[in-house]
Amino acid sequence: MLFYKNIGEGKPLVFLHGFLENHKIWNRIKNDLKDRFQIITIDLPGHGNSTNHRDVNTMEEMAEDVMVVLDELKVDKATFIGHSMGGYVTCALTELFPDRVEKIVLINSSTLPDDEAKKNQRLKACETARRNFNALVSFSMPTLFAAHHRGDFKEELQYVKEIALTTPIEGVCAALKGMRERPNRSSILYDFKGDIHIIVGLNDETVNPELFLTLIPDSPNIHLHKFNSGHMAFMENYDEVLTILQSL
Repeated sequence: MLFYKNIGEGKPLVFLHGFLENHKIWNRIKNDLKDRFQIITIDLPGHGNSTNHRDVNTMEEMAEDVMVVLDELKVDKATFIGHSMGGYVTCALTELFPDRVEKIVLINSSTLPDDEAKKNQRLKACETARRNFNALVSFSMPTLFAAHHRGDFKEELQYVKEIALTTPIEGVCAALKGMRERPNRSSILYDFKGDIHIIVGLNDETVNPELFLTLIPDSPNIHLHKFNSGHMAFMENYDEVLTILQSL
């Protein structure tokens, strides 16, 4: 079973981290929400303290792994908050287990699949990780933050780097392969009847929001939040994102 932390009482919120992250990425948010919610933070396969057992970690398999944790905790229905890859897993579990999902929050994520260029980029990232993982982390982590923010978030950048470097290479490549294979799940924007909060960084260099923004329907259950941030909106616009989460 996946490693997880469970704290607090109230409506359950399940936090799913992004690629090269783990449950610790949510520590600040967890501490600010634990007095009003049950907070469940999970390490996805091959990240943090969760071991990797597959050559490819598809979004569907990771969604099933997450549900095993909820079954263990006897949580029938929850709100899911996913950052980047965690958002892809959130979309998969919303499609596979709609009755278990109260609301969803997608942070710097998308319902769209990879295009061919992105698929090739993921294969190259796996090759680079096998050759020199430290170089991959050092090169890619600063680009997660908007260029105009990087000088203001040096501590956060260092923290993200430290977390990334704990990720085993097999977990890195299994996640990259899984993200390559994910299908288009934009149908959930129309089919899911619960609240959907979409948090977008307009300067996100990792998940380009432009095309995704054109697909979001004008629906009363969809709440779009746009920030002048990069790929780490929950760090770069912490107070604003915290306010959104407090309203869930």
